[in-house]
Amino acid sequence: MSDKVDALFSSVEHTAPRESAAAITQNRRLLKVAIVLNILGLPCWTSVPGAALTVWVWTTLDTEVARIQAGEYSDSDAEKLMKLRGQASATLMFCVLCLGVQIALLSTPFYGRLWGSISMALNHLWQGG
Repeated sequence: MSDKVDALFSSVEHTAPRESAAAITQNRRLLKVAIVLNILGLPCWTSVPGAALTVWVWTTLDTEVARIQAGEYSDSDAEKLMKLRGQASATLMFCVLCLGVQIALLSTPFYGRLWGSISMALNHLWQGG
């Protein structure tokens, strides 16, 4: 207890490195969900939510980089976070690519044909079974 009081009132700041395992796991999972949304976004219109989720993860990791530069993380955690930030940047570029492909597909009859054939197949299965 007295160590905590001394640390509270001392002029030297003693901070333990932050635990980042939860942040790394959460951001890695969110990034995987964003990638799935971006891939499914081409036929199913989920590219925009995937892009928003990717930007959110990238922004969150950007604040973590500021904490890394302040020395709040251990070296191994900082390395993991920087690697994850690189993956988030690559996923962000993938989002832009998917959105570009989706824009190109919108200028063709692709979606009408795709969803029309799926609708016909479902209608055939519904009436046949």
